[in-house]
Amino acid sequence: MKKLHLFIQIIIGISIIAFILNKLGLHEVFIVLKKTDMFYFVLACLSYLFLNLILASRLSYLLTKTGHEIKFRDVFLSHMGGMIIGDLTPGRSGYFLTPSILKKKAGIPITEGMACIFAPQGIEFILKVAGAIAAIIYLSYYLNIEKNFIIYSGIGSVILLIVGILMLLVSWNNEKMTSKFLGKIPFLNKFTGNLSSFKDRSILIKNSLNMILMLYLIGWLFAALQWYLLGKAIGIDISFFSFFLLHPLITILMFVPLSPAGLGLMEGGIILVFSFFGVSPALGMVFSVLVRISILVVDLIGLKTVITAPR
Repeated sequence: MKKLHLFIQIIIGISIIAFILNKLGLHEVFIVLKKTDMFYFVLACLSYLFLNLILASRLSYLLTKTGHEIKFRDVFLSHMGGMIIGDLTPGRSGYFLTPSILKKKAGIPITEGMACIFAPQGIEFILKVAGAIAAIIYLSYYLNIEKNFIIYSGIGSVILLIVGILMLLVSWNNEKMTSKFLGKIPFLNKFTGNLSSFKDRSILIKNSLNMILMLYLIGWLFAALQWYLLGKAIGIDISFFSFFLLHPLITILMFVPLSPAGLGLMEGGIILVFSFFGVSPALGMVFSVLVRISILVVDLIGLKTVITAPR
């Protein structure tokens, strides 16, 4: 049943992409793609690699705070393993398998590894919403955008904000209440039996909020730099500051569990938002393709880790 569900979601994503390409014209997209400046593309990949090094550093720091000494190399490879799974799963939910990989590589209990990922992910969602709202205000003030775009973007932001808040409540709220809540959620319900361990580690992480925020903001800069360099690679003239704000707004679509990592949804969002800056649909589509390729190229670092991990 799960395989069928995933297959349907893949079909949905591919169908959206096919629809977009049919509207734009495949030949026009290929012409733009062939003109890509590989120097800037490589720099964009390096920027995304630095982003992952920062995210892995955050995970390593939190594991240390919870009493686990583990080589950074093992943390990084486990993180990259979670990232490559996230690239292929709805809502990037596959990243939550990272604790299983950490257990394989370093023997860290899954619930404790999850504690180092769950609450920080909730914080990241909340900060992403803050960035998205800033982007909506920026677009509304400086550009002539449709009212429906503001409404739909606002709805999506509110949903992700609620998810982020719920994740923090699960991590830091009353254990009895949390147990009832988790018991109703697929996949997460398996952690209710070890909730005390999860809670203890999550409380320790709560004291590292400043470090989590600082590392997220640094990572956000590298994520924006990746997009800025990809824009330079195909001649898109959008400022770094604009990319800095647009990144959280558009990448929210990657967390919509309709297709693997928002396949098709993010591409459509990029084309729409870039059109406000006068960027042609073909350029917007090529940019989204380069975003996917650069992400996959770097995330493939974790493929071997995933293959060698237990089922």
